[in-house]
Amino acid sequence: MTHATTTTSYDDVLYPNYVHAQTHPDRLATLATLYGMQPTAVERSRILELACGQGGNIIPLAVAFPGSQCLGIDLSPRQIDSGQQLVNSLGLTNIELRTQSILDFSAENGKFDYIIAHGVFSWVPEAVRDKILAICREHLSPNGVAFVSYNTFPGWHQRRMIRDMMRFHTKGFADPAKRIEQAKAFLTFMTKAVPDESAYGRSLHEEFRSLSNVDEAYLFHEQLEEVNEPKYFHEFAHQAASHGLQYLSEVELSNLQFERYPPQVAGVLKNMEIIEREQYLDFLMRRTFRQTLLCHQEVTLDRQDLTSGVGKLRVASCLLANQKPDAILSNQPLVVDTPSGAKITIGDAMTKTAFMILTKAWPNSIAISDLQSQVRKELAGGKVVVQSQDEYQRDTQSLIHTLTHAFIVGAVELSTIAPRFAAEVSATPTACPLARLQAAAGGRVTSRQHRLVDLDMISCHVLGQLDGATPLDVVLNRLVTFVIDQKIALQKDGNVLSSPGEIRELLEPKLGPSIEMLRRWALLVD
Repeated sequence: MTHATTTTSYDDVLYPNYVHAQTHPDRLATLATLYGMQPTAVERSRILELACGQGGNIIPLAVAFPGSQCLGIDLSPRQIDSGQQLVNSLGLTNIELRTQSILDFSAENGKFDYIIAHGVFSWVPEAVRDKILAICREHLSPNGVAFVSYNTFPGWHQRRMIRDMMRFHTKGFADPAKRIEQAKAFLTFMTKAVPDESAYGRSLHEEFRSLSNVDEAYLFHEQLEEVNEPKYFHEFAHQAASHGLQYLSEVELSNLQFERYPPQVAGVLKNMEIIEREQYLDFLMRRTFRQTLLCHQEVTLDRQDLTSGVGKLRVASCLLANQKPDAILSNQPLVVDTPSGAKITIGDAMTKTAFMILTKAWPNSIAISDLQSQVRKELAGGKVVVQSQDEYQRDTQSLIHTLTHAFIVGAVELSTIAPRFAAEVSATPTACPLARLQAAAGGRVTSRQHRLVDLDMISCHVLGQLDGATPLDVVLNRLVTFVIDQKIALQKDGNVLSSPGEIRELLEPKLGPSIEMLRRWALLVD
């Protein structure tokens, strides 16, 4: 084990300790499956995260998959020490957090099925960037998948101009807090000084708005760090290829939405070689950031038809959660906004029924073969439907094509693994141990879907009580006491409640729905 002897800027300004859903190994395994690979089962995999910070992204993976082995390395001793405290509190034995330079990573660490390098590649010197790709080549198992994120041109040309200005303004300040303060002051000055009537002003104000509400640590490490070197995609792909790695996919498949372009443009794009096409898409989108998956060059990929891999997966969606029943049951097509911001039109009865079943099951997923059977049964009024082989194949393929498109636009989630959270609220609900620990500190907690969930004080308290042994009436009693002790002002008919009886009367009918909401946020486990 190699320990750093000097502190880093990440010791001075800790990076936000968050999960990143897009880096989840199941997401990587799902995309690998779609492109014809046979990735290692996530539940029994070895997972490596480079520049893991405080472990906010890899510790939840160790919690969710006790049969996995996880390793996170980071150059910042302060961040590793913080993460190790959480590991110790959770009693985890399948994870190691190590203070180590990426340059010191050696062969003795063995092979990993999933390697994550999020938020590091563009922010380190070229020698370290090269080492990251060397690690991906040398330490990735034969069917392994690596995730690497990085800033890209052409979009970052404009952002680099803003970064250069901010670094010029803050160059005389050594203290990180002062530099952050001055960077924010500079943004305010420029916003007021440059009118947005001109093309230059409009472009500046667009970037200023994107920076106005970012976390201070993000502002410091993204805009003020010594190193931040974007690349064109074709440059990154060439560098990866020089290490025996090939481009697999982006972690989000929005680049496959060719329908956004005129037919003649879409036709040209579809006929391009993959690296060339991805580069031209960056030109068209003015892309600033990529989250790229890599695999070994020896792996044979199938890019012709993603639907061939979809049938092997599970699917989940809450797309219709906010739709009124009348709209779902009507014969009129539904136009629904997806979480990614795209729109999807749901017209036929089979598709509507599939999304209705998925929404009811959320956050749990359903095997696609089982979903097809449930759809046919629902359409037949609850009767078991006997289909010919041709009918079954036709309906299955139709559903798979629909789900493939829905996945590309972000309307459904595909998965290689079965649900890891409660399907219903029990008499003594159990919250994820990590979420319970985080709830004690208040605010944000990590769901079993590898997402951040913002909770209010009351929800945090309730979640913290769900230990799998405490009945709901005891949870309610403790909640009443908590509200009184914390002097939380609850009102009914405009009057602030003060007596325990009044507070209990108000909270009792809300407790069950509140815990059900925690379940639907994937915070409860069986």
